[in-house]
Amino acid sequence: MNKQKARNQPICIWGERGKGIAAKFLHVAVFCFVLLYRAAAQGDFTSIDCGSTVNYTDSLGIEWVSDGNYVSTGRNAVIDMKQANVGATDAFNKNALQTLRYFPGPASKHCYDIRMVANKIFLVRVAFLGGNFTSGSSAVTSFSVSLGTAHWQDIQVSDPWIPIVREVTFYAQQAYWPICFQRGASGLPFVNSIEVRPLPLATYQVGLFEYILTKMFRIDCGVDSGSPSSRYPDDLLDRIWAADLPGFSIPSFTNANAPTEKLPLDTNRPPEFMLKSAWNASEISFQWNMSSFPRGPSTTEFRIYYFFFYFLEIADVLNSTGTRVLDLSLDGSLFNDKPISVMSNQTTVYFGMNSLGDDGVIRVSLAPSATSTVPVALLNGVEFFEAQTYDIKVTTSPSAVTSIKAIKEKLNLSEWQGDPCLAWPYDWLKCSDSTTSGSSVLDITTLKLSGFNLSGKIPAEVATLTGLTELALDGNNFTGSIPDLSALSKLKYLRLQNNSFSGPIPEFLSILPLSVLTLDNNLFEGRLPAALQEKVDAGLLTFSAANNPFLCFGGNLCLHQAPSSSSTGNKRPRVGIIIGSVAGGLVLLLLLLLLLLYWRSLQKPAPKSVSRDGLLPESKKVKSFSWAEVVAITSNLSKLLGAGGFGDVYEGELQGGQKVAVKVNKANTKYAKEQFLNEVSLLSTIHHRHLVSFIGFCDEEDHEVLIYEYMAQGTLEDHIRGKPDTNIGTLDWKTRLGIILNASKGIDYLHNSCNPPIIHRDIKSANILLNEQLVAKVSDFGISKLTPSEVATGGVTTQIKGSFGYMDPEYFQTFHLSQKNDVYSFGVVMLEVITGKSPRTVDFPNSQASNLHTWVQSKVRDGDIRAIMDPMMGSKYEAESVWKVTELALSCLDPDMSTRPDMRHVLQELTQAMEYEDHESTVSIDAFSSESSRLTTSSITNTMGKDMSARPDMRHVLQELTQAMEYEDHQSTVSIDAFSSESSRLTKSSSITNTVGKGGI
Repeated sequence: MNKQKARNQPICIWGERGKGIAAKFLHVAVFCFVLLYRAAAQGDFTSIDCGSTVNYTDSLGIEWVSDGNYVSTGRNAVIDMKQANVGATDAFNKNALQTLRYFPGPASKHCYDIRMVANKIFLVRVAFLGGNFTSGSSAVTSFSVSLGTAHWQDIQVSDPWIPIVREVTFYAQQAYWPICFQRGASGLPFVNSIEVRPLPLATYQVGLFEYILTKMFRIDCGVDSGSPSSRYPDDLLDRIWAADLPGFSIPSFTNANAPTEKLPLDTNRPPEFMLKSAWNASEISFQWNMSSFPRGPSTTEFRIYYFFFYFLEIADVLNSTGTRVLDLSLDGSLFNDKPISVMSNQTTVYFGMNSLGDDGVIRVSLAPSATSTVPVALLNGVEFFEAQTYDIKVTTSPSAVTSIKAIKEKLNLSEWQGDPCLAWPYDWLKCSDSTTSGSSVLDITTLKLSGFNLSGKIPAEVATLTGLTELALDGNNFTGSIPDLSALSKLKYLRLQNNSFSGPIPEFLSILPLSVLTLDNNLFEGRLPAALQEKVDAGLLTFSAANNPFLCFGGNLCLHQAPSSSSTGNKRPRVGIIIGSVAGGLVLLLLLLLLLLYWRSLQKPAPKSVSRDGLLPESKKVKSFSWAEVVAITSNLSKLLGAGGFGDVYEGELQGGQKVAVKVNKANTKYAKEQFLNEVSLLSTIHHRHLVSFIGFCDEEDHEVLIYEYMAQGTLEDHIRGKPDTNIGTLDWKTRLGIILNASKGIDYLHNSCNPPIIHRDIKSANILLNEQLVAKVSDFGISKLTPSEVATGGVTTQIKGSFGYMDPEYFQTFHLSQKNDVYSFGVVMLEVITGKSPRTVDFPNSQASNLHTWVQSKVRDGDIRAIMDPMMGSKYEAESVWKVTELALSCLDPDMSTRPDMRHVLQELTQAMEYEDHESTVSIDAFSSESSRLTTSSITNTMGKDMSARPDMRHVLQELTQAMEYEDHQSTVSIDAFSSESSRLTKSSSITNTVGKGGI
């Protein structure tokens, strides 16, 4: 607090005996007491000139201090006061209005560290004058102000040259009561002055434990409109009393000699000067449009106003037997049954609370009561407040506050100030909601520090935030192993990708209720814990760990030997492996560079790449959004739809009501930026009904956002295996077939209709999205690659990218990229659709198969199509179409890239399979004709032959299947359990087993 010493204090001495001397002494004593009280009163004042660098005393004797000791963020600015429209009310604060402090990023909340005396009432006054600091902005500057943990006011600066002053009275239950400023939709928060004044506990005579009183107006009735306001030292509490407002034209009079009552200093004591003037009319009436007054957030549905009327009889001539008695009406209704008696030498303070009417207008009328002998009403002063309720019982968990404080210190995040959750959470936090949780103690539920360029180890205090459901530390430079997070029993999302974590993936992760775990682009080593692998295989965990060179996948697949051991059992120094890897990488890089230069010398100039300065120079269908627009259409990123390697996906809504999916890059890595530019580049030029429509993007400073059409039914993967915590179920066979047919059309467009052709590189069920009508569209083009048409089918050498389980083994081994890699991935999707099993699963009861591909192959070899069908689909399907798609899927998975069909052929085959379904045949799977069964089985086994030269081409397969359909059209009644002897002989013959081979494909 600013402690001002009393200046020019008179010395009080007893004088000579006698009444005259005693009277003089009493006068001097009273004078001394008043001066001492004034000095003591101002000694408790806090007057902060925000943005100022010096301390000074103004013309009223109020000492102002620089804000350097109260705030550690923000920058200073100076206002050109020549243009400022400072009226009589704010004239005393002109010096303090001349400077301001504003708050640029990255934090959106900035706080002044204000200390008060606990369990006392305080008046706080905050002033804002943007002036030349905000006048250059075309948008209205908007931000919010909080007191302690209460969201108090929303500020909108429409005219930068008119001061905005907000005053509040409230009960401080604790000593630390920060005043915080939260960034709004446009502009930056700023503040010019903060004044804190202690008030006696009896002030305003209301239990302020549940209310904060925001001043609407305070009038010294009877002072001519336009006259200067009055405040300290005339009002020792430093309330600012305004003259009559321009709209209140009420007759008045003043009596400077009127006797006033000497009220105790610790009561709601109105200043004497205010009582010496009054409105005086046969009826005093005025109205106030409360809807024009900015409303602060309130927990009540309706607005409440709180009023004070001050009465003192100051008329010199009154009938000795006369009395002035008044009735008060609010909004046309008599308030309280008891009339108001106005007395001489005794101040009457009349107060009350009332709810605002529907039209938002307060109507006040004071008129003589029926018992009054004086036919004229009188009013000396009036104050009106908005009474806002706020829940002072809601607090942030003390242990969470302590943990966040330690995390901020260790990670150098000191710019984020104030309470972590209240009134607004830090930008990188989410907190529980007391209204839904039923608890008044808020817990931290989300910690998102994605792309903050943080380094070192994860602070141990993260593990103490036991309320976390999401922890995102991706896109930083964290090192070391994952600390023990086993106490985070509610954690569902853990994102650690794009860091430098090392060591094994810890076992404790399997006991957490995780639904998403992303570990891509790190240095983890060893194998995935068995319990965690089981969750992945069961579809209970979305897991990604690409680009971890020492990590093992799928039980057997290890990209490199972990640096801690070798296959021979001999220890090898980590440095040797690193040097060897670097050397090999340099050689490979050199070879790739030479190959690239050679290839470019043979090619025509490729299309210009997209630059960050002009992503869409020619496209008129794609819109560029600002980050503020992104925040607006997503309601401040409030509804999370899902997550991927690039970032989180949120639901949004454009101004016209169109729903969109908004993908936000929070990694801020070079890899993520490349994906962003790549996807914007591709999607701004390609359009197809089975590719997810690209609506727009945001490329503003560190914000990189992609905006797509909203796909209401989620992903194909969600439907195949059911998504946790949703009502998404499985699909029947015909619907599944229609989905993969749609997807094949989209991929075929990329391969055969785009110039140059596009290789998707990440075809998987999670990247096939479904709209409300279950129409499928291919999505996620972050790692797609433009390929010259002459090498699209032949292949090109490139860096390995894709998803494990869907990646072509030949591409994985040779780095040779072609359209046939997409064909392989799509073959995996087809098997996934038929079986309902994950391509990463190893769960095949009563089978020696080690993966989905070999398991399906073995069942087809046995002629048992029903064994591979997902039981969730039911029995309503045409078995012929299932056989056809199974055969097609296995042909797509041929290890020899050159013998796989292309996407045009895949599309044709799926179209024919759908025609089978559309035939509406009544023949069930138990009513195959023997001849069609023989031909179909023969075609499959021949197609799966180990000897490539012995396999038929697809034209021959088509002819065979056409002939099989002709047999079906005979409407044979033979069931699958009554195959002809020829079919049975072929199924069991050695020709099938010899063609397929023991090892399968």
